[in-house]
Amino acid sequence: MQNQPQLPGHVSSGQFSQMLVPPESFAARPESLTEQMFVERSITENRFWLRIMKEHALFLGEGFSRNDTQLIQQADRFHTYFEQQERKAYQVPNNVSLVRKLNEESIELVNGFRNFKRNLLILIINCKVSGFNFPLLVDHIAREAEYFMRTLQKFNDGILDPIQDAIISENVFWLKIMMEHSRFISALLDQSERNLVNAARKFGDDFEVLLNQARDVESMLYRKQPTYPIIGKLNKDSESATTELRAFKKAGLDFIQACQIRNVINPLLADHVLREADHFLFMIHILEQRLNAKKMAEQQM
Repeated sequence: MQNQPQLPGHVSSGQFSQMLVPPESFAARPESLTEQMFVERSITENRFWLRIMKEHALFLGEGFSRNDTQLIQQADRFHTYFEQQERKAYQVPNNVSLVRKLNEESIELVNGFRNFKRNLLILIINCKVSGFNFPLLVDHIAREAEYFMRTLQKFNDGILDPIQDAIISENVFWLKIMMEHSRFISALLDQSERNLVNAARKFGDDFEVLLNQARDVESMLYRKQPTYPIIGKLNKDSESATTELRAFKKAGLDFIQACQIRNVINPLLADHVLREADHFLFMIHILEQRLNAKKMAEQQM
């Protein structure tokens, strides 16, 4: 008896035999880094994030009560350490061993700063430290430190996450960052700036929707068999929304520098969140290139 052709939307007998196999076993494997990519990506991430960490130390110090002199001094020390490490990142030659050493030093420094942030957060939540460092802000910058360390450690291990997992994890991380930026901006604008406050809040709501969608995709597809069409759309949706938010942040920075809006936003903070939007767009571009290369390679097999 001849095999019947498979009907659309139905599982074949061959496919059915795989239904009881753990879906994680069909996941793509981590990809290796070339030496050139290791050097280029490591230096780029160090130069970007070390400046961000340096500014985190500054912002924390400005948010402490003036009575918390020890915390202010510790924040100042971290600012100095990161300034020195950032200088190293601009001086390191394109040498694999020296770049790996730079990564190791940055991981060690950032780990100490991450611990400081996390312990500070517990003190703030327990009302043992006052000032103007919102708990969510401290958690926000601690997550960024953890992300930076994870990124450098993967580079030193010589691996990249499979492209599907990379797109999912990067989007889940960055969409939350963009959502929180929007809400921090709305809180730091004077409430008489009604149009800008409402626009910032709407960005926060829009990014929350995208974040929840990305988390749904994470639940469905992270470390599972590659499913590229929906993953590509996730990246494109994030790119479109972040491009709009980036324009809003740039306009806000221009208004702040020209003293044309009422706010309590440090111009450096406005520039800081603008650079983070730029870095997310940079990451989306890197991921898009990897995804397209992966799809092209599979088509040629």
